Amino acid sequence: MKEDYLALETRKKIYDLIANSPGLHKRQIARQLNMSLSTIDYHLHYMEKRAIITSKQDGKYKRYFIAEKVSPVDKRILSILRQETPRKIVIFLIENPRAIHKEICQHIKKAPSTISFHLKKLIEAGIIEEISLGKEKAYIVKNVEKVVDLLISYKSTFLDKAVDKFVNAWAGFGKR
Repeated sequence: MKEDYLALETRKKIYDLIANSPGLHKRQIARQLNMSLSTIDYHLHYMEKRAIITSKQDGKYKRYFIAEKVSPVDKRILSILRQETPRKIVIFLIENPRAIHKEICQHIKKAPSTISFHLKKLIEAGIIEEISLGKEKAYIVKNVEKVVDLLISYKSTFLDKAVDKFVNAWAGFGKR
């Protein structure tokens, strides 16, 4: 039955892109497939209505996933990893567990308020946790193996040299 819904070439291209790059939002899909937003919107709505794909609201973005393929936990993590600054923070924390706010700011090269905003978002999403080191607060990634698996599985879809470098280094250390 699902094949009938994917008979149109345009719809099949959208489906395949989402299958290979879960967590993209509408504009990213349109850009990568070089299609108009209205065309993408129509087909996303069609497939979502028929439960072929699902979406997750992520702040101002609605991110898309194949219905049976991605677990709710993976959706939550991928939604965050699709954003550049949170992704950089997570990778830094995997490489530097128990880093403090100041170290994260220095590495990511963003204002302390920006880093605080993203750390709060990462804590609320259950991806990192805050731990107390005396007067300082430090941060660790909660489920490192799950996050690393997702980074490795979808490495090519991030189009990010930092992810490539991290995955290559991680694989090189035999941590996989």
